[in-house]
Order: sequence, then structure tokens, then C-alpha cells
Amino acid sequence: MKFKHISSPCTVLLALALSSCSLMPDYFRPAPPVPESYPGQTGSGQTGSESVTEAPPLNWQSYFLDADLQKLIQVGLAHNRDLKTAVLRMDEAKATYGVQKADRLPTVQGNLNYDRSRTVFSSSQAFEAELYRVGVGISDYEIDVFGRVKSLTQSALEQYLAVTENRQAVQATLVTEIAMQYVNLLALHAQVKLSQQTLADRKQTLQRTQRRFEVGLDQVLDVKAAQIQVEQVQAQLAQWQRQLATTQNALYLLLGEPSHQTVLPIKPLEEIKLADVTPGLPSTLLTRRADIRAAEHQLKAANANIGAARAAFYPRLQLTTNVGLVNSDFAKLFSETGSNYWAFSPQLVIPIFNYGRNKANFNLAETRQRIEVVNYEKTIQTAFKDVMDVLSTRTAIAEEASARDRLKELESSRLQLVKRKLDQGLVTYLELLDAQRSVLDAKSQAVQIQQQALQNQVGLYKALGGS
Repeated sequence: MKFKHISSPCTVLLALALSSCSLMPDYFRPAPPVPESYPGQTGSGQTGSESVTEAPPLNWQSYFLDADLQKLIQVGLAHNRDLKTAVLRMDEAKATYGVQKADRLPTVQGNLNYDRSRTVFSSSQAFEAELYRVGVGISDYEIDVFGRVKSLTQSALEQYLAVTENRQAVQATLVTEIAMQYVNLLALHAQVKLSQQTLADRKQTLQRTQRRFEVGLDQVLDVKAAQIQVEQVQAQLAQWQRQLATTQNALYLLLGEPSHQTVLPIKPLEEIKLADVTPGLPSTLLTRRADIRAAEHQLKAANANIGAARAAFYPRLQLTTNVGLVNSDFAKLFSETGSNYWAFSPQLVIPIFNYGRNKANFNLAETRQRIEVVNYEKTIQTAFKDVMDVLSTRTAIAEEASARDRLKELESSRLQLVKRKLDQGLVTYLELLDAQRSVLDAKSQAVQIQQQALQNQVGLYKALGGS
């Protein structure tokens, strides 16, 4: 069975649609509003619309070298709910793009119709008819002469790519938070252990002071001072234990396991090993940081929407066509006596007067594009600040850590000296308590600065766009 006179017009219009022009403005990457190098570094970065060399990826597997931490990260990547939501958002955007992409090609639908009608000519005459029709056709397909649908499809694609990058940014944030909380957990365990050891020493000192008081060697003021020391350490221990419990809960929330089956391995902070990486140049952030790539995709989507808004000023060509069989007898519909039919109905819709709606939409598209330019530039500046925050504090933290270690050793030596002089009666008991308190503070502060040094290294992973 052949249908005549329909293939040629459809072929021409379909070719016209696929070769439509585009009114999208040319895209140029805005110049990064940051210096070409970080303060204290030399080198030139690429700016403006120049192409940026692809930065090597910063994978979490190669950055976080500790095996226990890697296992925790793997659990979080498999179970964390925020990351699962980001993946579903990506699927949602992909489906939206698929729907928009389908609009570029005609939708062919099959149809089966039955019509029965009765026409009355006069009081004595009437005509009844019934008709069966089967066929395939295209309904209200827009021939994309000026690229309106193409621009909307490109915008949907860029939105999908932006959501994909957001998913990567969520993963980088998750990895960073797991590492941060694990470092905090180990630091709090160290503080609890230090407080427990100190509390045991303080209790022994209190017992010794009470015995000396009973035999008249110490005064009641010394006993009270020893009791105060015990209670102070006891309160500090309770504070560390409370923080330890909340940190452990926060880490389990990041891991996302419903039953908390994962064992949180405890080890000294100095056993945590992280890779030593150089920050490179700010231009590498443009391709390494997922949030910057997402912002650029949003900018490209806004750029594509300008093309769609421009195309709205021009006529729209829509096509409705149908081809099939028709007969008054359903049994003969598919027989050789069945009749062929076809319909070809192009429609040209020309905007004449719409109260400035097209102009307003065009102005809106341009304004949103300028907003996305600002957002893109702000994202770059924020990324630059993140790196600078890490770099500017790294040296100071290292110097403070060295000083804290020296102070800890000096306070420990001082304590031993005070103990010997106390046995010789050369110093008072209050001097011993002061020396013990100084040792505890020095050791606690040494743990804290060691914690800050690891946090600084973890922060560098996220700042540089880890994946």
C-alpha cells in the first residue's frame, strides 16, 4: 500500500528543521576576577577567553593515604543521604534534558477514529453516516527555523551538566567532612586520654597531700588546692567526653549507615598521612573545582535562553500531518477496497501584538545572563579565597606546632625539677600544682595545634577541587 504526495513535503520540512539557524549569542568565558598567582608564588595564569589547560585531577584516594580513613570515606560514598539526593537530582536533570531534546524531532502517533453523525435537512429528511479511520501522523510539530527549540535544548543540556558538577561538589564536600570529623575524633580521644591520665595523677597527688596534712607536713590550704585541681580536671574530662560523643554521632551521620556497624578506628594523630600537593595557579581552579564548572554551565544555559528569547520575535512554523486508511465499514478498512487519505497542514504563527511580552522575556533572559556572569565571577573569587585561607595559615600553624612541642618539653622538664625541689623542701606545694597545670595545658594545646594542622591539609583538598 502506497501513500502519495506526502513524503516530499515532510522530508523538506524535516531537513529544514534539522538545519535551523541559531540566534544564541557567542559564548565567551569571562575573565577570572582574581590575580594570576597566589601571593608568594610566581607564574602566569591564563585569563579571559583563553583556553585553560586541564588541571590534573585531585582524587581522594591519592590524597588521603591512611587506610582506615579511606575505608570510612568509602562507606560514606556508598550510604550518605546527601550524596544519594545529589545523584537523584542528576537523574532528574537528565530526564528533563531528554524531554527537551525530544522536542527537536517530530512525535509520530498512531490513531484509530470512529465518527457517527446525523444531519437533518428537513422534517422528513435526515442523513446518517459513520466512518472508520486509522493512520499515523504528526501533531503541532514546530519546524525550528530560528533555533528556538535548539536553544531551549542547549539550555537544558547545560542545566544537566551543572547538576552533574553539583553532584561532584557534594562528593568533595562529603569526603572533606568525613576526614575533618575523623581528625576531630582522634584529637578528642587524645584529649580524653590525656585528661584521664592527668586525673589519675591528680588523685594520687591529693592522697599524698592528705597524708602529709594528717602528719602536719602540709596545710589545709594545700589540700584544698589539690582538691580543686582534681575537680578541674574532672570537669575538663567530662567536657571532652561530651564533645567526643557528639563528634562520633556526626561522623556516623556522614557515613549514613543505618545500624552504625562501621568501627571507628582510634590511633594517634601523627599516624594520619595526607599527600603533600602544590596549589598550582588560580587558573587551574577553573577546570578542577566542580562548583566553578557548575557555575559556568549555568552561565551557558542563560546564554542559550537568550537565543530562545530572540527566536520568539520571529514567526513559528508548525506542522500537523496525517496519513492512513478510511472506510465506512470497519471490516473493509484494511482490505483492498479501503480508501487512502492524507492531510498536510503547515501553520505559520506570526507575533503581532502581545503587550510587550516577547520584549520583556528577552530583557529577562539578558538580565539573568548577567546575573550568572556575576555568580560565576563570585564563585571564582570564593575558590581563590578558600585556597588563600589554607595557604596563609599553613606556615603559621607549622611554626606554632613547633613552638608548642618545645613548650611541652620545657613544661615537663620544669615539672620534674619542681618535684625534686619539693622533696627537698625548696619550693611550696602550690608551685607543684602550678607546674602540673602548665604541663596539662601545654600537652592539650599541642594536641589542638596538631589537629589544626591536619584540618588545614584536609581543607586544601576541598579548596583545590578534590574529587
